[in-house]
Amino acid sequence: MFRLQGKLHNDEVDSYIQQVDSQLEAAGVLQDERLRIRLSLEEILLEYARVLGKDSDVKITVRKKFGRVRVSLDVPGEMTDPVNDTDSLVLIKTLHRWSGAPDWRYKDGVNRISFTVLTFSTTSDNLKFAWKYARKNKGYLILGVIMQLISVGLMILAPLLSARIITGITENAFSQLFYTGIALLATNLFSAVALAVCNWAYNVLYNRTLTALETELSEDVLKITNESLDEHGTGLFIQRMTTDTSSLATAFGTFADNLSQVCQYAGILVAMLFVNPLVFLAGFILLVLQILVETKRQREVKKQDRIFRNQNERYTGIIGEMVRGAKDIKLIHAEGSFRERMTERIRSANDSRMYRDSQGRKYGLIGSFVRESGLFLFILLLGTFLQKNFLSVASALVLFNYYSLLDSSATKLLSQIMDFVTDFNLSCERLHELMSPVFPKESFGTVSKKDIRGEVRFENVSFSYNIRKLGVSTRFVLSRMSFEIRPGEIVAFVGRSGCGKTTVINLISKLYEAFSGRVLIDGTDIRDLDQDSLRGCMTVVTQSPYLFQMSVRDNFRIVKPDMTDEEMVAAAKQACIAEDIERMPDGYDTILGEGGVNLSGGQKQRLAIARSLLKDSRILILDEATSALDNVTQDEIRRVIQNLRGKCTVIMIAHRFSTIVDADTIYYVGDGKILAQGTHRELMQQSEDYRSLYTMEAGFR
Repeated sequence: MFRLQGKLHNDEVDSYIQQVDSQLEAAGVLQDERLRIRLSLEEILLEYARVLGKDSDVKITVRKKFGRVRVSLDVPGEMTDPVNDTDSLVLIKTLHRWSGAPDWRYKDGVNRISFTVLTFSTTSDNLKFAWKYARKNKGYLILGVIMQLISVGLMILAPLLSARIITGITENAFSQLFYTGIALLATNLFSAVALAVCNWAYNVLYNRTLTALETELSEDVLKITNESLDEHGTGLFIQRMTTDTSSLATAFGTFADNLSQVCQYAGILVAMLFVNPLVFLAGFILLVLQILVETKRQREVKKQDRIFRNQNERYTGIIGEMVRGAKDIKLIHAEGSFRERMTERIRSANDSRMYRDSQGRKYGLIGSFVRESGLFLFILLLGTFLQKNFLSVASALVLFNYYSLLDSSATKLLSQIMDFVTDFNLSCERLHELMSPVFPKESFGTVSKKDIRGEVRFENVSFSYNIRKLGVSTRFVLSRMSFEIRPGEIVAFVGRSGCGKTTVINLISKLYEAFSGRVLIDGTDIRDLDQDSLRGCMTVVTQSPYLFQMSVRDNFRIVKPDMTDEEMVAAAKQACIAEDIERMPDGYDTILGEGGVNLSGGQKQRLAIARSLLKDSRILILDEATSALDNVTQDEIRRVIQNLRGKCTVIMIAHRFSTIVDADTIYYVGDGKILAQGTHRELMQQSEDYRSLYTMEAGFR
């Protein structure tokens, strides 16, 4: 349980909220829930400070119990209900349709606000989640468990045989020594073989489970909405798709392995009970003390490990940005400021890891003291029993061997089990969160249309990038925009930077969804179309297209797996990139750098255009796709685009007016609206803003 007390001073409220958020994060509360609690808690504290005064007392308690976390806020003073009688728009938005909305009650002169939120599922639920990926290979799990149990049984037998060897030596009984030695050799060899088969079975189970999990997770991540991808950054996804998947894939093999070893030590305890009940009782008590210390260590480490992983995701994210943006960082001479930001994240991640490890070391040291002291006491007990003839030497040797296994290996196993359960639960939580509504997935309809003609229509479409989970927006990029593009037309959108041109493209391709209004293709709302019908009918080429770290040929094959060499070369020639490819070291088999880093901007754009032409879509969208081309190449591409008139719908965004003057319709966009439309000649006559923009662009050419 966590508790803090203080006053309602403004400078302390932020500290309270940060401390509560840290506790919620450590307890495993979902990110969305933590956001809502932070926002509502801040508004409630500020409201109490306004009504009751900044010198009023406040007590905040965070308690976790049975998968629930309860945050209680106690403020003495006159009866004030900020939950139901609030005028705060932020609080109203935050509490709207929130299942975890707080309760308020007034008792004995104290206002109490209580939040109750669910944490992630239990270990049992997490095992069910993991079993979904392992069950197809359960035969290997069964084989591994059987082999391990055989190995365990033989390992329990070994100390008894070892004791007989010692007594055979002391009594000079050669025959007993010989036959017992053969039995011990056979026992150890069979145990080693069984263990080898067991490890092989668990390894196969691990590999196949990991493959199934990573495959499904990759598909799931590709479905996550662009808003969520933009919000969280790459580091989070990389960490969870690598480290956490491995932890989950080892689950059943590791649990079976640990369970078998637990059976081994349980067998040892039973054997000790039969040899001498009093010695068994003493050993059992000493073992329980070690378990209690280890349980405390595990709880502390689990709490801090969740915080460390979140900090490490931030560090991984900025490392990814550094690698991808190294060129730009150098060119804008931002090494110093970027280094400071990176250092801050490195320090935060390493400090949280260091604190986690220090907690583990502290309780590990206590555990070592308890363990070594227990061994000393056990030796004294055996010595006392030998002296009083309560034990034979052989029995004392067997008991000492058994306790030595329990004292070192058993407590080490306990530590491993607890660490693994902690790691497994955290990994399941993070992976389950990745597949949950916390990371919203793209949704598509069920309408399938095979013969898309290429008609595009906007009906009163509004959109804002600032609309987040709480439904708050500060600025609409598009405001009730309407237009219609007929099949086979070449249309262009022009306007000043930030007017909403690229947003139009993002909505047509459903990378983002309209806040209100409708986007239609061939008269069907794109929200009703299935994924193949929508994304399959269009190709988008952006100003900075992404080329994959594979050969030129494979980059083309991504959009058309069954392409022929003739089709590939024809598309490359159309996009004026064929000669550049032929000059590459391995021609079409040349491996490109990540993101096409070893190509010029113009080469990347032409390769992307060739890739789009190869797909032969009904709607071709070019978002500043020729901005890096020289004038001669641009004219050639323009002629290619003109030849597409009537064959597919072409939608262009361009700052260079020379690329769009031949368009059938040009839409001039400003402040998220269509301010004017027509051909180039019509707009030059009718729109002063368009004419001014064209004259300015032409003057700089």
